[in-house]
Amino acid sequence: MKRKATILVVICAMVLVWGGQVGAAAPKAAAGDGGQVTLSWDQFVKITGYDPTKKGGQVITVKWAEIEKLLDVKKIDRVGAAATVDLPWTEFRALLEYSVKKGKPGSPPPADYVVTSGAYDGVLTEKGAAFTAVIEINILREKGWKRIPVLPATVALRSSKLPEGVHLNVQGSSYELLTEKTGKIPVELVFEVAVTKSGGTNSVTFTRTLPGSSVVKLTVDGDKVDVKVSGAQSLSVNAAQGKTAVAAALPTGKPVQVTWERAIPKAPAAPTKLYAETATLVSVADGLLLCQESVYFNILHTPVRELKLTVPKGASVLTVTGPGLQDWRVDKDGVLSATLSRETIGSYALQIAYEQAAAAQASAPVPVIRASGVEREKGFVAVVALANVEIEAGKVVGATAIDANRLPGTLTAMTNQPILLGFRYVGKTIDIPLNIRRHGEVSVLATVADSVVFTGMQLSDGRRMTKATYSVRNNRRQFLRMAMPVGTEIWSVSVAGKAATPGKDTEGKVLIPLVRSKSGSSELAAFPVTVVYVHTPGEGKTAPASGTLRVDLPVCEVPVMHVMYNLYLPAEGRYTKGWGASAFSGPVNVVEDFASMSTSAGAAVVARKPSQEAAQMQKRFNKRVDAQARAAGATPIRVSLPVKGTHFKLQKILALPGDKLWFEVGYSGWKVAR
Repeated sequence: MKRKATILVVICAMVLVWGGQVGAAAPKAAAGDGGQVTLSWDQFVKITGYDPTKKGGQVITVKWAEIEKLLDVKKIDRVGAAATVDLPWTEFRALLEYSVKKGKPGSPPPADYVVTSGAYDGVLTEKGAAFTAVIEINILREKGWKRIPVLPATVALRSSKLPEGVHLNVQGSSYELLTEKTGKIPVELVFEVAVTKSGGTNSVTFTRTLPGSSVVKLTVDGDKVDVKVSGAQSLSVNAAQGKTAVAAALPTGKPVQVTWERAIPKAPAAPTKLYAETATLVSVADGLLLCQESVYFNILHTPVRELKLTVPKGASVLTVTGPGLQDWRVDKDGVLSATLSRETIGSYALQIAYEQAAAAQASAPVPVIRASGVEREKGFVAVVALANVEIEAGKVVGATAIDANRLPGTLTAMTNQPILLGFRYVGKTIDIPLNIRRHGEVSVLATVADSVVFTGMQLSDGRRMTKATYSVRNNRRQFLRMAMPVGTEIWSVSVAGKAATPGKDTEGKVLIPLVRSKSGSSELAAFPVTVVYVHTPGEGKTAPASGTLRVDLPVCEVPVMHVMYNLYLPAEGRYTKGWGASAFSGPVNVVEDFASMSTSAGAAVVARKPSQEAAQMQKRFNKRVDAQARAAGATPIRVSLPVKGTHFKLQKILALPGDKLWFEVGYSGWKVAR
């Protein structure tokens, strides 16, 4: 029985091993089979020794020499070349698979070579620098020639020690190694580099073409030289017997750049010297001197971590601030110690806030905190008043009075108050007494109305609807207190655009709750207070067809700077007397137009068209009358306010608290309601 078997490349390896057995009859790979070999069943049995007639496990006998070739191992002692090994079929198959896998080519290395170590030993003199580079390179790529740059072409190569099969060549700007070898190779190169000298400093520089970290060891002529290696991650310097030995570690990519010069002997450390300048602002308040002081130190020669200052007797330090300030404290002797987080040299500044009691009608010395242990101190003092006090300087010792314009800007910027006194001092002793006299205070206005605009609409039956808009600036008053005219009923009140509920005191005066004015750029901002009220002549009473109409205005307990009244009278009436003279009289006078005095909320009301204001009042009047009629179970009666009536303007400049304002007008020709 003939069989055909398709055997993969695994069998090819076996065929190559046992080529002597197959001979000329060894099969070839068929075209288009992708590298596979086609054998007849007889050839497969002949090559492998497989006996298809036997049942159970098969044992294959293999010569030991063939085992060594499959495993790629050296000959083992005490095993002869003619020895054989009996292997079960499963173990023989595993042996073949191992041989095939071992023979497969691996993936290419990520780099042709790596530098495993590099060291440069140099001897530096003013005439030149000689270096020996000892480098170990591990070549990873197996096949072909490799180019490995090792030194820049700018150096002078004296000699080289290279392994057999490794050659040195110059290509472009580098010395390079040419080799077909694989694995680790040691390289030793001796070369020289030119030394340049400038301003007493010698320097030598060359680039490293090979990657990787390197150790640089240098021997420099002289034992009193200062050697620097640019980019070194560590540096050790030892001088002995007229030579200076230097060891440095350089990271990859850094060139070898060495400078050396004659070392300058260090001068012995000088004691610390301190200079100080102060700027003190003294604010005189009620029974207190509130002080802010800036102390500017100049620290010379040796850094310090602690600064000491002397606090005047009776002064209490509140805060101490400064860059890097770790802690501060004042001991029982009045010594202020400021501890810094690190040693400091050069300029340093402390800001100190403190206070001291000062009785009124007495002389109080200006408390200035002084720096301790300084060579020289100078400073400036500025005095301002925060209370109603008069300040004069007594007999000044150790300081000079100066104009405020000559004070430093850092001091004048510490306050918005006018500087009353200024002083400058230099020295250890200063005494600036202040004579403080307190004066009584005069009460000032807490609330004022910049303007009030009245819009009054008079009916021929005697009723009058009035809307008053006050433009108020309030600091701390809780209520706007006003006495309303007799026979009036308040319909609505609003404050700053929001509805408010008025109250009434024991005297019957109306109390309108106020809000505090918002602070503007330079003064308090005004807000509107609006009161709508109606005057009736009394139950069962009506106005006659002719006569005199008296209008009383509410009496406020705050000053009103400008009073304006828009009065609308019935159009059918006549309002003159004699030969056409005005029939108006009283402290509120008729004018052609209102004076322009304000840009407040009251002025905005005046600027509004009178017809628009009257129309709004008509809506309010109708709504209130309708509500009253429905509450009484009656049919509402429409009443037209004199929107198109005769319009008069009246005003009064400055109405003081308690002033009673009124005016009278004679009329005739009114239509009396029946």
